Amino acid sequence: MGGRVGLLALCAAMLFLNGCGGSSRSSDTAQLRVFEGAAGAQAANIVVDGATIAANLGYGSATAYLTVDTGSRHGQVVPVAGGSAILDQTISITSGAHQTLLIIGSSSNANSAILTDGDTTTVTGNGHVRVFHASNSMGASDAYIVTAGTSLTGATPVTKDLAFGADTGYQPIPAGNYEIFLTILGTTTANLSTGPVNIAANANQTVVAFDAPGGGFTYIVFTDQ
Repeated sequence: MGGRVGLLALCAAMLFLNGCGGSSRSSDTAQLRVFEGAAGAQAANIVVDGATIAANLGYGSATAYLTVDTGSRHGQVVPVAGGSAILDQTISITSGAHQTLLIIGSSSNANSAILTDGDTTTVTGNGHVRVFHASNSMGASDAYIVTAGTSLTGATPVTKDLAFGADTGYQPIPAGNYEIFLTILGTTTANLSTGPVNIAANANQTVVAFDAPGGGFTYIVFTDQ
């Protein structure tokens, strides 16, 4: 009898830690935001380790931050209408972090990129903004961030030759209205110009450039945690 009680106590302790008789699961969590930017993709469900964490996510849309387990997770993007997943791969989630998972490429050849959000050193009155290149058709471009309404003449790109699937890194700039340009390499001819974007003081923001549904290019602005 005493042995049985001891075994039950041990099992209870294991349940608290890992679960008795089952597979272990991470007790650490992180915050994950997902952006659906695979050109031509239909509305999809975002599935992590077999559980749907976001339903009916349309092209060019993003989730709020969602709580997920950390470590190596099985991520899938599954069309709502049915059929094979357009993305099925392992994603790495960092304990305690805020991260953005970007689904990029095309519905027939999707890939992903994951960004760690925030964690910048704040200078009072400054904001931090980065630009992510998610356009499947634009090609590598020079990235500029300039005061809204000013010319690119004489301006220096924050990143030259910004490739598809890459970002500029956070750029610290005084709060205010700015315009982001992605231009043909070595020129001031714009592939994309955003118009005025408000860069908030003491905030982190991400501008994602991607293919517009009707042709050309568009963008979305995120406030990062």
